[in-house]
This record gives sequence, C-alpha cells and structure tokens, in this order.
Amino acid sequence: MTRFFPFCFLVTFFVSSIDLKAQSNEAQAIAKASKAFSQAYVDGDLEAQMKFYTNDVVIIPGNRLMITGIEGVTRYWKTPESVKILSHKATTTKLEISGNMASDYGVYEGTSERNGVKSSFKGQYVIVWKKGKDGQWRMAVDMWSSLRNN
Repeated sequence: MTRFFPFCFLVTFFVSSIDLKAQSNEAQAIAKASKAFSQAYVDGDLEAQMKFYTNDVVIIPGNRLMITGIEGVTRYWKTPESVKILSHKATTTKLEISGNMASDYGVYEGTSERNGVKSSFKGQYVIVWKKGKDGQWRMAVDMWSSLRNN
C-alpha cells in the first residue's frame, strides 16, 4: 500500500505535465495566429486576414450590430483606399483553453492614417477561438469595443 501512493503521485504529475505542455503549445499557436492576423491587417491583406476566422464567424464591433458569416465579415474589414493601418497589436490578459475551444480577452492598440492624418486607437476584446480539423486556431466569435484616449 505504501508503494501505491508514490506511484499515483508520479502518474498524476506526469499526466499533468503533459497536459500543461499541450496547453502551452496551444497557447503559443493562438498567440501566433493573433499576431499573424494583426500583421495581415497592417499589410492590408484581407484574404490572409480572413483565414483566421471560421466560416460561421460572428463579429460584434462596438456600437454596431453583430455580423455573421465570413462574407459579411470580409465586407466589414475591407478598408477604404484613404485608410492605412500602420500598426495593430492585441495583448492577451487571460487565455483559457478547453479541448478545441479557447476564450481570450485582453486589449488591442494601433495606429492608422486617414487622408494623411495619423491617429491612435485602443480598446478591449473578447475572442472565442476554435481549433479546426486542420489544427489551425481560428476566431469563431470576435467582439471588441474602443476605449477613449485618457
């Protein structure tokens, strides 16, 4: 009986270590997808940007009605010729992963230029990530609201 408890402890520790490593790998994959999304946004590469959304995505922009489906979301993100995104970055405050789903919330910030006038923007976001059969993490729900410059 005394040998059984150390064995259980080792098995539990080993399984927990594997789970933590898997969680860490998934968290890194989500962070990489988030960074690539921001880069595609800055690059003005709408096609690359949309690859980070599920086909049945729902976005909920601050003070606007929700938009469902990849076609509507693509139309939303199409920026006018007079606008250039100079920088964009999302910083996770908390990320929780459960199987093929993850919740992520934090803050975003960036700079843009409209008709030659530069301005900064910042806000907060909540994202529900979904891992596809191809192993890629994509946003299934993307909600954000801007914050006033204080």
